[in-house]
Amino acid sequence: MKRLVLLGGGHAHVHVLKAIGDALDPAVGVTLVTPVERQLYSGMLPGYVAGHYGLDECGIALSPLADRARALVVRSSASLVNPSMREVICANGEVVPYDVLSIDVGSRSPVEAVAGAAEHAVAVRPLERFVEGWERVLARVRQEGMTAVSIVGGGAAGVELAFAMDHRFRSEVGDAAPHVRVLTDMSAIVPENGDAVRGRLLRLAGLRNIGMHAKSRVAEVGTGFLRLKDNIEFATDATFWVAGAAAPEFIRDSGLRTDARGFLAVNDFLQAVSHPEIFGAGDCATSVENPRPKAGVFAVRSGPALAANLFAALHGGLLDRHVSSRRFLALISCGNRRAVGVYGSLSFEGGWVWRWKDRIDRGFVAQYSPESLARAR
Repeated sequence: MKRLVLLGGGHAHVHVLKAIGDALDPAVGVTLVTPVERQLYSGMLPGYVAGHYGLDECGIALSPLADRARALVVRSSASLVNPSMREVICANGEVVPYDVLSIDVGSRSPVEAVAGAAEHAVAVRPLERFVEGWERVLARVRQEGMTAVSIVGGGAAGVELAFAMDHRFRSEVGDAAPHVRVLTDMSAIVPENGDAVRGRLLRLAGLRNIGMHAKSRVAEVGTGFLRLKDNIEFATDATFWVAGAAAPEFIRDSGLRTDARGFLAVNDFLQAVSHPEIFGAGDCATSVENPRPKAGVFAVRSGPALAANLFAALHGGLLDRHVSSRRFLALISCGNRRAVGVYGSLSFEGGWVWRWKDRIDRGFVAQYSPESLARAR
């Protein structure tokens, strides 16, 4: 029997599990290694923070997918991969052998790069830990009150969370809501988008009195303050770290070839360039020939191709090339059931954009629900 190990329960792997369950192969034994019981869908996280969704609505339960795929589940994370022995060494001490390995563990927040950030900031990744930190902050706002909350990171994710937090605080405590600010070392917020999108977001932020501070590199995070590189300080009762993405350390430690930042280097077949029996998708991997931003949309798009190539690798078949288009629809939620959309050079906004995003996000999660899986059999 061939042994397939899925390391991580990311957006691509939930599709792989569903595909395995759709076409059970008695010649393949599957093991899923993951420390969490559900995969939180990052696209719905701002809606959860804003209070539009319950946490259960944003999560994909991994156990039903694994049961349907007849997969063994190891509740742990990876400490190391031993490619010469074809083994995954888990944090709980288990050793999981494989013939084919697929890695979809996402990225981590690089809080170690700034003094005090690891101790005093709530990192956005891993998402489960972010949720715990957010719930603690929300409880403090309700019970004690806060004056200011800071978000470090001015990309779409940081801006979305700023709008979501501001909306939730105002919904919970009204005029006593803390001031929300975004700080980024970039020359402008959402540098990945054009001036038209940026203008829409800055206008909406101004109406809500959400601070947007570009060219503001954070040098230190402490108890009750943020210090910038130029020694300007901001008082803050809570800090959320949404800036940047760092690679899981075990990838480089395992001797796998990586890009300059330590992410798994893969080819256009989603195959590790140094080890053809290893595949990678999502934020933890970088295509050396056609790199893409670390965005969830690319992990979702890679799911079908990853499933097909894993099946091919297990049975000696031909692999299919997967090169995701650089263009994609981005819908940036703005807290109060309003969103800004961008596709190429086009931008648009309104309540209808949020409803569009809501349908897309709910539809993605729903396809992996136990009810949907039962109908697919």
